[in-house]
Amino acid sequence: MKKNLHYQEKKLSRLSTAQISYLLDQFETAFVFFDWENQTLKLCLGVAAECFPAKETKQNQFLTVKNWYQTLKTDWNTTITTVAPLIAGSFLFDPLKKTTAWAGLAAGYFFLPQLMISQNSTQTIAISCASTVKNGSRQLSRLQACLAAAKKTTGRAQIQQVSEVQVASWQQTVQQAVAEIQAQRLAKVVLARQATVTLNQSLTAGDLWQRLTLIKQQNYQFLLKYQDQIFISLTPEKLAEFQPHQLRVDALAGTTARGDTLNQQQELGERLLQSTKNRIEHQIVVTEITHRLQELALKIEHPTEPQLLATGSVQHLYTPITAYGEVDPWRVLAQLHPTPALGGQPQQAALKFIRDFEGWDRGLFGGPTGWLDFTAKGKFTVAIRSALLTGLQAHLFAGAGIVADSDYQQETIETHNKMQPMLKLLKGRKKNERK
Repeated sequence: MKKNLHYQEKKLSRLSTAQISYLLDQFETAFVFFDWENQTLKLCLGVAAECFPAKETKQNQFLTVKNWYQTLKTDWNTTITTVAPLIAGSFLFDPLKKTTAWAGLAAGYFFLPQLMISQNSTQTIAISCASTVKNGSRQLSRLQACLAAAKKTTGRAQIQQVSEVQVASWQQTVQQAVAEIQAQRLAKVVLARQATVTLNQSLTAGDLWQRLTLIKQQNYQFLLKYQDQIFISLTPEKLAEFQPHQLRVDALAGTTARGDTLNQQQELGERLLQSTKNRIEHQIVVTEITHRLQELALKIEHPTEPQLLATGSVQHLYTPITAYGEVDPWRVLAQLHPTPALGGQPQQAALKFIRDFEGWDRGLFGGPTGWLDFTAKGKFTVAIRSALLTGLQAHLFAGAGIVADSDYQQETIETHNKMQPMLKLLKGRKKNERK
């Protein structure tokens, strides 16, 4: 039976950070995505429809969402407005690794919002989605009331304890991975670890967004709120940006510290560009992404030499890749994920090693997270530099690419550095303080 769904559009004044943060706290389910490249924001509030990508273990999680997305577009009566409606959410890193640790998010999560707000430098537009025109009007009225009542959040939570989980066993796994690589059973594997943070009081989604917006750097910022869980990220890595007949992908691998001064940053960056270990790690990622896109009959373009991308406390080797042709977003995501930057190479052998030896479930960490609208435009990031908050506890995640000459002590330092953005965010920062 065809289900009619009505969309209404309303132009708004530009939303302040306080208003966005307040709205996040008024809805049980919410998603906000800030794109630093073009200074745009997508804010999704409330649930009109939802999908759990990995709920059925025998079905590909990308195909599950694709079928659901197509139903929303074709079976329901949708009228595209000035800004197209969209779905938003996050896939799992590995749907075969089952656990209850991620609770309601354990199967991944996507939703069609009741209210979607799109904001750029020139306009702010809200779209309501409801079963009747009357209900859509009520949703827009509720939005206006919330915006009028918005006030700055006042979360004062402080860190009571930080525990980097099972460091010694993780270092042993790194050494085991190096042995596998030296025996040529793997070319590269990415191993991730956790830190657990205990707070003296919980932080709301609005509190966290207030803190995130103080961080000014080349990172995508997103927050996914579902029931009592909040998944947040400051990620430098774009997995895929979709436009008609065009696709952009980031190859990001090879890491060093950023340094405390501009001179230190330049010196460390130059060492990174000259590092054989990091160049090999980076080239594995570029070569594999290119190969996977070519299998989709896409034309590929990218620079021959990597660039430097500085993000917070670290900097990376970075190669932007552009592909042209007939682009099916869900097929592209399935083909790319996980890239060697988050899984390894060969892909299946690396995934099996992670599944067998890493010792915990990554859940949404490392999974594709983002949005796709009903004109097939959208952007997905890789959910790294991230944290999952539930009540008074936060789990921080970071990974490192392991190759033949990796040193477990240096990899421990690298993952520690990668956790600092989230750790500093939980501590709270003063405005304009450099991360």
